[in-house]
Amino acid sequence: MKRLFIFITYILNIDKIYRLFLSAISQAKAFRYGKLSHQKINFIPQGGFDFEIMGPINNFKIHETSHIKSGTYIECSGGVEIGCYFHCGRGLTIFSSNHNWRSLTALPYDSKSILKSVKIGDAVWIGANVTILPGITIGDAAVVASGAVVVKDVEAGSVVGGNPAKIIEKRDIELMNELLSEKKFF
Repeated sequence: MKRLFIFITYILNIDKIYRLFLSAISQAKAFRYGKLSHQKINFIPQGGFDFEIMGPINNFKIHETSHIKSGTYIECSGGVEIGCYFHCGRGLTIFSSNHNWRSLTALPYDSKSILKSVKIGDAVWIGANVTILPGITIGDAAVVASGAVVVKDVEAGSVVGGNPAKIIEKRDIELMNELLSEKKFF
């Protein structure tokens, strides 16, 4: 019986229809979030169709030339701002609030939320499965390697990776500034 069901699914292309349906739902969600926040939100499905933007949607800003991918989770209570020509891999997680673990009244934390905005500059490339913690600024043309956990600000032109993310390399700043000023983006 199972083999028959698989065969019928294959013949009728149900798997392709299902993926088309999921893609349409995710694109509609991006459109809805965009309408609510008065901006264009580009979503690129890459190995899935899920993404979430949680918190007050007006606290989320993304340039129309930038995009998010599958598995992205953005918690924007404290504010998240993403510049132009931002590229990311799937599985990006951004937090802009945290619990108060320094509480004098409760463990492991109390009911207070600590809000800290996240700012990501222009022409930033973030790899797959990166986590960015509250209060972080990532400068223009920075690169964050896959799997990194960003706990400190990243200077413009820096290449960082690891947990916690540390500088691996730096771009030629003069060339970087020239390419930025000439708007030579991919």
